[in-house]
Amino acid sequence: MPSPMKDTDTKVLSRAERKRELLNRLEQQRIDMMVESLRLQRAGAPLDASWQQVTRFKTPLTLLGGIVVWKVLRQPGRLVYIGKRALTGYVALKKLRRLTH
Repeated sequence: MPSPMKDTDTKVLSRAERKRELLNRLEQQRIDMMVESLRLQRAGAPLDASWQQVTRFKTPLTLLGGIVVWKVLRQPGRLVYIGKRALTGYVALKKLRRLTH
């Protein structure tokens, strides 16, 4: 396959030819970047959709987190109690899933 520089060993390219080749290369790079950006958008579409769902609940989750922190700060021993309950519930749910599948 011949080189894109038109046999530079035997003929020196004129300034206009070099400019044209550089512009062609630049245009091809732009096209490649556009194709890759579209591919990236398609690949990230599920993540974007999930993020949009999470952001819908941002305010209620923030309020809920604030209430939980307020309760924990008022009664620090309650955090251990809630943690034990949560761990017990998680283990029970895990065993139940294992039994049903």
